[in-house]
Amino acid sequence: MPSSPKIKKEDILQTALEIVTQNGYAALNIKAVAKKLGCSTAPISWQFGGMDGLRQELIPFAEKYVENTYYSFNENEFVAFEQRGKGTIDLALERPYLFRFLYMGERSQLLSNGFELKADPSDGTNMYEKIADMLEITIEQAMDFAMTMMVYTQGMGTLIASGIVQDTKENMYCMLHNTGMTYLKGLSVREDILQDLSGGDESDADSSNG
Repeated sequence: MPSSPKIKKEDILQTALEIVTQNGYAALNIKAVAKKLGCSTAPISWQFGGMDGLRQELIPFAEKYVENTYYSFNENEFVAFEQRGKGTIDLALERPYLFRFLYMGERSQLLSNGFELKADPSDGTNMYEKIADMLEITIEQAMDFAMTMMVYTQGMGTLIASGIVQDTKENMYCMLHNTGMTYLKGLSVREDILQDLSGGDESDADSSNG
């Protein structure tokens, strides 16, 4: 066998990701990947050493896919934060097996990566500080707000991906937004700020509980 396999590592990871997305993690094994690629198991074993190695590298590969597909950057930090919540709901609705692989299994990366606020790479400023300034609250309050919304959003995603909750994407978005607005009201965030966050229609935060 040549020292350098013809099957690239990225092709193997992409194929493994497709299997998990379509059929769930239980369907993933080296033979299944090899069959889908139309090759023997040797290149996969050569690249990863076995299933443990494949799984270890598949997690960050899948996370990068989710980041690029579902989480978009926005210069407005609060909008970016809310978009991550919507992206989590989209992932649970559209690719429930992948959501379960990343956030519900024993290899779950939820608390370390799932809804983390990352600094803008262009300036390195802490996003918690930016949100705190925008809402005129303390950094500690901004962090508590982010954690509360993370838990709420991941809970929604878990119920969706498990098939327990079935609703429209729009209703899920509304529930997420209104929950956030209710929390911020409890922090005594100014009404004009809440109106700006609600697109000028602050009544949305009062009128719906999902």
